[in-house]
Amino acid sequence: MSRIRIDLDEDAIADLVHDPAVRADMAARADAVVAAAKLSAPVDTGLYRDTIHRVDLPDPDTGAVHVDAPVHYAIYVEYGTRQTDRNGRRIHLPQHVLGTALDAAGGNHHV
Repeated sequence: MSRIRIDLDEDAIADLVHDPAVRADMAARADAVVAAAKLSAPVDTGLYRDTIHRVDLPDPDTGAVHVDAPVHYAIYVEYGTRQTDRNGRRIHLPQHVLGTALDAAGGNHHV
């Protein structure tokens, strides 16, 4: 029986995040997340939905591309609040807009 040896070029793998084709693919995937999030975002004034965007610069170390909604209440839209009304019902239920959009695109999400 023959043995197979595989040597990985870890430097080449790490450099993939700098490849223009990989960056373009990541940007396209992030744009798909943005589009899905905007379609499912709750709308009161439209500000939350309108601020959802892809951060233009990927993380220089990992190549990760980020999608952001930079309004101060975005965390409450995503995860809800513990605040309750007089009947004990949560006033702001979690919407999971960004997480659901990322899951639909097959990505990983981190807070």
